[in-house]
Amino acid sequence: MKYNKAKTWNIVLLMVHIWLGYRMVTAGYSSVIGIINSQAERDFFAKWFGKELHFPMPVFMAFLAKGSEVAGGFFVFIGLFTKPAAALIAFTMTVATLTANLGADFVVDGGFSISYTIFALILIVEGGGKYSVDYLLSRRRLAPEHGLGYKV
Repeated sequence: MKYNKAKTWNIVLLMVHIWLGYRMVTAGYSSVIGIINSQAERDFFAKWFGKELHFPMPVFMAFLAKGSEVAGGFFVFIGLFTKPAAALIAFTMTVATLTANLGADFVVDGGFSISYTIFALILIVEGGGKYSVDYLLSRRRLAPEHGLGYKV
């Protein structure tokens, strides 16, 4: 069997967008629901984002950050709007790294947020690949043999 670099890379992109999307959704979902439904969760984020990280409007900023994880993660997971969704994740994870994860727990927390940023950067540069909804919706999937002159 001959090695097919393009097919292998598309499988790698599939694994990256599924894994990154899954991790972002699972990391942010309970926080978003908690901010909406729980005063204790709002108090937690007011303390963390406000008093510790010094963000203005801390609960709103926490909701934006966690909402970005969920929304960006969902779109990256299915491979729809992959590049902008990955950019949202990369921005959120870079801010998380620089503001919250440079402390004593950097080895764990910083390692995760930096890894998520790197995975997002791969998707920003390469897109979701052949096994994504973006690809299915694009005109690039139409081969030249169909007489339309589009590249695969």
